[in-house]
Amino acid sequence: MRKALVSLLVVVGLLVAAGVASAQGHATVAITAHPALGDVLADENGNILYLFTVDERNVSNCSGGCAGFWPPLLTEGDPEAGSGATADLLGTIIRADDTVQVTYNGWPLYYYSQDQDPGDALGQDVNGVWFVLGVNGGPVQTSAVVSTGTHPELGTILVDASGRSMYLFTPDERNVSNCAGVCRDFWPPVLTVDDPQAMGDAAANALGTIASPDGSKMVTYNGWPLYYYKFDERPGDALGQTVNDVWWVLSVHGGPIYTDITIGTSDHAELGNILTDPSGRTLYLFTPDSPRVSVCSGGCAQAWPPVLTIGTPQSTGGAVGVLLSTFERDDGGMQVAYNGQPLYYYAFDDAPGDANGQRVNDVWFVLNTSGVAVETAIGEQEPTPPPETPSVGDPAVGRLALIALGVSVLLISGGGALLMRRRSRA
Repeated sequence: MRKALVSLLVVVGLLVAAGVASAQGHATVAITAHPALGDVLADENGNILYLFTVDERNVSNCSGGCAGFWPPLLTEGDPEAGSGATADLLGTIIRADDTVQVTYNGWPLYYYSQDQDPGDALGQDVNGVWFVLGVNGGPVQTSAVVSTGTHPELGTILVDASGRSMYLFTPDERNVSNCAGVCRDFWPPVLTVDDPQAMGDAAANALGTIASPDGSKMVTYNGWPLYYYKFDERPGDALGQTVNDVWWVLSVHGGPIYTDITIGTSDHAELGNILTDPSGRTLYLFTPDSPRVSVCSGGCAQAWPPVLTIGTPQSTGGAVGVLLSTFERDDGGMQVAYNGQPLYYYAFDDAPGDANGQRVNDVWFVLNTSGVAVETAIGEQEPTPPPETPSVGDPAVGRLALIALGVSVLLISGGGALLMRRRSRA
């Protein structure tokens, strides 16, 4: 009898939830403050909304029994943006049963049937695939997972638990996100409530978090703030690669993987004209390396991420194109070399133009345009001494005077003889 009663209550709950979902009229999506999850999406009554990481962009993969537990947010007209929500991120899709479901930044929206009151978020992190949404329409994960996946063109890259690609933004600084406002609508940050977790080949000690202006907690890897790309349709996509030449997937070492990197030069106030990447970040060589052979791996490569590309590197500025080459690392990445020297970043350079890695342990150096290590700063380089001027009392002065006199006599004598021959001919 008790089991029957429980079953009946569950069924009633599902029917009530389905009824709520189907009787929306013009559905409204707003932002509400949750005490544990921060600012998240909800309907006009404060009922929390969720996304399903198994879905694709503007495609719902939750139907049948799934939709019974996770009723879709339906609308009978264009959805409306409530307080804090962005109208441009709202959309709709037609479900298999011809009902119209609301989407936000491409994610189909759902309720959870077990949420009883407005503000309940019992569906958060269910089975590791259901999450509330942040202001920009990305998942707010309880403990975000950073893992690795294999892309057919880009190799091993950082992905989340669902296999979605993560990106860095080269205008960012170390542990500072410079992507805000509309930028984040296109590139939702990877958000977490608790500390992030590492899986696959990702390094746990490379993970961190920073506070966003809205109070959310953003995940970082090796100091790089992490983002999704709104137009990646499904796990495995990497459509954000190379966008505006500032968005790149990340290697397991925590550096960018370029499609076709351009190596250039920058004038450093202390080190002169040195090699840099397209964003102006300083490049380094490692003296224990051999030509096109890197001996920096593991923790070394995390502190000194190799410069990676999948295409042929190009040169600009004062860099010399014929000195550029690539080689395959032991971990499978394609590393760029200059004059045979494998190239690296330094993880603790905060921003373009920094050269904090110079002379670390006396084995890491910036490079000049010839591909040679710059071992000393401009002010520390010893100038070539001028030739010494002998003094009057120097014995060498007398010898120099005698030599000069001898040369003069020979010139005069030779000139006189030549003059006599010319006269005799006349």
